[in-house]
Amino acid sequence: MKYYVKQKVFSLKDKFFIKDYDQNDIYQVEGKFMSISNKMQLLDMHGEEVLSTKKKLFKVFPLYEVFTPGGDMIASIQKKFSFKPKFEVEMKGLELEVRGSLFAHSFGIYNEDTVIASIEKKVFSFGDSYEIDVEDETNLELLLFIVIIIDQVIHESQKKSHNF
Repeated sequence: MKYYVKQKVFSLKDKFFIKDYDQNDIYQVEGKFMSISNKMQLLDMHGEEVLSTKKKLFKVFPLYEVFTPGGDMIASIQKKFSFKPKFEVEMKGLELEVRGSLFAHSFGIYNEDTVIASIEKKVFSFGDSYEIDVEDETNLELLLFIVIIIDQVIHESQKKSHNF
């Protein structure tokens, strides 16, 4: 099933809306403005938290942990050392691999050789816009959130490289 993410351009905090195939808002992602640990929340359309994440501090490579509203950690996403962006994703006991052109924001999340989610950045749009295709919707909310987190890490890396 295809989903669409649109970043709100003029906002004091990162804000993304996730839409279904018919362009109905189904989730929103909010990030804390000027947060050292880059806290983000996946919210339903009533503003209730579905999942949250925060960046672990004092790590050589970015590491994000994903939590349920009850505080249980259910996933981690860590950037690994590589000459091209590479991520290690652990989700509910599964070790997943991220493949594709991460610089172009076109990649897939794989469980062995099976793609479970893929993302394509829309080139001509006002603000960041993405199409996410989730093959198995068993962990839909978590997969959508993981894609947003990976995108956040890529943006952080690009900002750091532009500051040198």
